[in-house]
Amino acid sequence: MPLSLLNLDDRNFEQLTAAAQALIPKNFPGWTDFNPSDPGITLLELFAFLTEAQVYQINRVPERSLERFAGLVGVMRSPGEPIEGTLRRVIAALNVEDRAITEAEFEQLAIEAVPGTVARAKAVIVVVNTPDVFPDEQFVDIVLVPNAPDVSAPLPDDALRQQVFDFLQPRRLITTRVRVVQPQYTDVAIALTVVRDPIRRLDRTVVQNNVEHAVRTFLGPLGGGIDGLGWEFGRAVYRSELSQLIEGIDGVDHIKQLLLNGNEDLNEARLSSAASLVNLATLGVTVVDGE
Repeated sequence: MPLSLLNLDDRNFEQLTAAAQALIPKNFPGWTDFNPSDPGITLLELFAFLTEAQVYQINRVPERSLERFAGLVGVMRSPGEPIEGTLRRVIAALNVEDRAITEAEFEQLAIEAVPGTVARAKAVIVVVNTPDVFPDEQFVDIVLVPNAPDVSAPLPDDALRQQVFDFLQPRRLITTRVRVVQPQYTDVAIALTVVRDPIRRLDRTVVQNNVEHAVRTFLGPLGGGIDGLGWEFGRAVYRSELSQLIEGIDGVDHIKQLLLNGNEDLNEARLSSAASLVNLATLGVTVVDGE
């Protein structure tokens, strides 16, 4: 299917003439004769005719010009190739994100640096206070989470960090200072006592395993979080979300007690920084029958 070229201007002679005549009362109040016999109207129509001819030329860019435009982005037309095919390759080349400017671009390129190895990346702007230098030093820290689903708190090794750094260096702005770092993990302790569903009457071990699996998955750095794409960097752990999760698990009637970091009254466990993830230090689940 050939690409449809943009219509840069679709105004015709009548529209151009009407637009010009509408400006006369404002700019020339004394001009009141708008008949075609008026010399001013004749000149106005002449300019409208010439403008319409220019519009016609604008919307019909010759192929040799399109070839030169394509060459500006490094796309050369092959012998015998239809110009539509060349323009498709131009659009494809322009859509390739190979420069890191925004935080989202840094994150996407960090994942693409070593395909299949980096599961997640987070770009964090860090300002370092330098009393004797103005302005303060700024860095873009790229936090990497490697694709290690069997590890509760995966950390990238030095070789992986170096690979990502080498990939980002030529793609950053010349004044941007990049550091590739490991994620920080904030320890969170959870102790639960849940009441078994009296109707389902699942085995206590089954209920306990269901709860442990759900909580570990929900807080996990890779498959956790609300969207299942990994726990959000820097996001606190909320008692309300845990309660909703646990009480929806098969075999659980309700929660009898929930200790968050050893505190029954704590509503949220905050993480240490915007680049931090959850490390589930301890998880204790006790299943009891209702009274």
